[in-house]
Amino acid sequence: MRHRTLRGGAVLAAVLLLTSASIAFADTIPADGDAVTPGNQTTIALGERAPGEVVQWNVTLRLVCAGFNHAPAGSVISVLLAGKSVPLDGSVTATDTTIGPVPDDWPTAGLPCAGQVLASGEPTVVTLTMPTAPGKGYQYSLVWARSGSGLSGGTVMDFTADVVVNTPPSLTLPNPITVEGNATNGATVSYSAVATDIEDNPDPTPVCNPTPGSLFGLGTTSVGCTVTDSGGLSATGSFGVTVVDTTAPSLNGVPAGASATTGNAAGTVVSYTSPTATDIVDPNPSVGCLPASGSVFPVGSSTVTCTATDASANHASVSFPVTVTFVPPVTWSATWGEPISSPDATFMANAGRTIPIKVEMFANGVEKSRGQAALSIVGCAGGETLAMPLSWDGGRWTGHIDTGMLGGGCYRVTASLDANDAGSFRLDLRGADTAGGTTTGRPKR
Repeated sequence: MRHRTLRGGAVLAAVLLLTSASIAFADTIPADGDAVTPGNQTTIALGERAPGEVVQWNVTLRLVCAGFNHAPAGSVISVLLAGKSVPLDGSVTATDTTIGPVPDDWPTAGLPCAGQVLASGEPTVVTLTMPTAPGKGYQYSLVWARSGSGLSGGTVMDFTADVVVNTPPSLTLPNPITVEGNATNGATVSYSAVATDIEDNPDPTPVCNPTPGSLFGLGTTSVGCTVTDSGGLSATGSFGVTVVDTTAPSLNGVPAGASATTGNAAGTVVSYTSPTATDIVDPNPSVGCLPASGSVFPVGSSTVTCTATDASANHASVSFPVTVTFVPPVTWSATWGEPISSPDATFMANAGRTIPIKVEMFANGVEKSRGQAALSIVGCAGGETLAMPLSWDGGRWTGHIDTGMLGGGCYRVTASLDANDAGSFRLDLRGADTAGGTTTGRPKR
């Protein structure tokens, strides 16, 4: 049903009469409510509007050369709203505007037109207030009149609207979501929130925070969503996203095992490289091993257990063996032959003498005839060590000490086999080599 209320009827009728009488013979001022669509759109459909809604619309007015009666060059044409009709308790206003000044090349009276058009400096802004009662086919009619050109006339424009009661949109959100952590410090979570609205097409789009695809931290995060329809009505809602971490860390670089030998029946210190750990959520899981690297391990087989723990108290453990083998220590000894009387004896000789060395070396009482045998000589007070090889000959290791290479004084002479010291004696050098050398200690053999 179309509802119309005529206001300013006398003015409207007069303007319409002037318009119809002069439009065919003089310049016109058509109204255009759509600056994009070609031509002059004099009827504008506003579609569905809410009760009491205020709508603003720009209308372009132009001076169009027509007929043989024309606006004088240099004149400025004022265009104002001269008449209107509105439905029920609706209302309408429009701002005034001007066209001109009319250019000098505008046709003078009696001359035909060549398609000249002159637009207004600013559009006229139409403000329409919708009726408060819902209804369809409401129509607003507006008439603009002109003055200042020496010509009369005006232009007419209609606006139509359907007034409907707006309802808020409907928001559909997910149920509470629980996800396993899938990223450092939380989880990337996607979800879908949708809205529907009876009046809007397409439906409005909800806005949520945090947005879908965001990183959610461990624990429960409330996601708030809001949707607003074209009529300004909104709906809000929320749901929870809970991120849990139930996945244990992974241990990397676990030793296959470790081993050591010792001559100590109580065991020995064993060191190993501890494994590392990685975790999907925790960037720095801890790793602890028992017994720790560097601990004393007993003789035999032991088990090391390494445990990785993340910030959520998830843990994983791995084990590897440590084997300590007891190797009885070797007792080395030496028997010195002439001219050295016995181990730990003191042999005195004149400097410059060559001293023959004859020595037998034993490991745990077993004589050794193979290996790298050597004699080392160092001052009793320390200093540089002189080394010379020994060779196996006739059932013993033999060599010579050329004391001419040594200065006088006290020396410690040590026999070794494969770097194992077997025995030593003290050598005291004195004077010239005139009386040979003597040994103090046990009698000579």
